[in-house]
Amino acid sequence: MRIIGADLKEAMRHKRSFTTKSERQHYVTEYDIKADKELVKLVKKLFPHDSITSEENPAIKGTSDVCWYIDPISNTRNFIHGLPGFAISVGVMNIKTQEPVAGFVYDPMLDEMFTAEIGKGAFLNGDKIQVSNIEYGEHAFINADWQKRRTYKEVEEGMDIFTRVGRECTVRAVGSVALMVAYTAMGRLDGMVNNYSDRFALIPAWPIIREAGGEILDLQGNKWNLDSNSTFVTNNKITKGILACLKKS
Repeated sequence: MRIIGADLKEAMRHKRSFTTKSERQHYVTEYDIKADKELVKLVKKLFPHDSITSEENPAIKGTSDVCWYIDPISNTRNFIHGLPGFAISVGVMNIKTQEPVAGFVYDPMLDEMFTAEIGKGAFLNGDKIQVSNIEYGEHAFINADWQKRRTYKEVEEGMDIFTRVGRECTVRAVGSVALMVAYTAMGRLDGMVNNYSDRFALIPAWPIIREAGGEILDLQGNKWNLDSNSTFVTNNKITKGILACLKKS
């Protein structure tokens, strides 16, 4: 991942062209495709019996109970514009239990590698990390974002969430979903709310936040899963406050 990350960092010095997929504002660059191909090749070589689901290539069906989820550039939009806040994200999930096994989120601009394996802790560049102890309120630092590819109504809903939470906490909309989950895991953020769900970014970060003492829910307070359509990442101190805030009329 660090070798691929070095290529992405070098690419920031040059003009980056892009195309769009079928969905509105769904961008892809030659670097997404190249990184995706290299990561898939590596997983196939090391774990030939596992399934692979990547954002830029057709799914590969394996014979084991393990599936790898690959997002070669989480937040391609930042990458296109030369902004930091993008990441390479790879997650491992048990197909039968639908539970995370391990995750890797790498920020090439800061050379920060977040890793976790269920039952073994969460780490940043080899140092153990944990969530913050900040309670809900004015001192809570929350990333609030919304999906711009959706309907006008859903965009308005996302902006309303940003405003509601922003009245009671400090909010930002920074970048990669995977990175924002990792930032919550290490205490840079206290939580994250989105009115959409990006499984390619969330599955890699899921074991990291869980092993650091936090959790991923949806905006109704249910445990997050592959069918969820919203995201609430919490340090487990802000949970009640955020859910109460979102329920206010």
